[in-house]
Amino acid sequence: MKKLFLPLILMASGCAVQPQNYDLSTSGSFPPINNKQNITNLEIGNFKYEPHVSISQNTISHLGCLPCQTDGSTAGLVFSTPINEIVQAEVKNALDEVIIPSVNPECKLGATIHMAAWDVMDGDTIVDITYTLTKFDQIKYIKRIRGHHDSALFETNKIDRFLAKASRKSAELLVTNNEFLREWQSNCAKTQ
Repeated sequence: MKKLFLPLILMASGCAVQPQNYDLSTSGSFPPINNKQNITNLEIGNFKYEPHVSISQNTISHLGCLPCQTDGSTAGLVFSTPINEIVQAEVKNALDEVIIPSVNPECKLGATIHMAAWDVMDGDTIVDITYTLTKFDQIKYIKRIRGHHDSALFETNKIDRFLAKASRKSAELLVTNNEFLREWQSNCAKTQ
């Protein structure tokens, strides 16, 4: 009887759940992001994930359920890839649509991810990111943007691209922000 309880307890507690794999490749299945102009002389730097202390580097938060905390401290889905790599890949995929590659770019775009979450009540996905534009390691621009994908009523989100739409929305909000474009234009745009 004891041999039956141990696997049952592990399954009920969630300890036996295998982390989800995430597809970090690019895909043409998403509509292109909106932008006001193409961007040059910019490379994507490192992204850091700094969630609530109860959330691990491979876990997203759950929001909207009865026991869920509104501050994002309720652990949700666990992925085999760290969240910072997932969001960085998704943002890079989106920004590759508007960034013209440059040789030895002077400016770098880094980010700190404060929350990656799934609202279990309505299926929305959220990423809360602070972007940092630097030139020669000197900060030129900082902006916190909350990418929110509002899921349709019967929309399904593939688990292997779960954060793609919210990350793309965040990238779109960045490259359409007049303040960001003004700082990029004055600090990073090369005159030909």
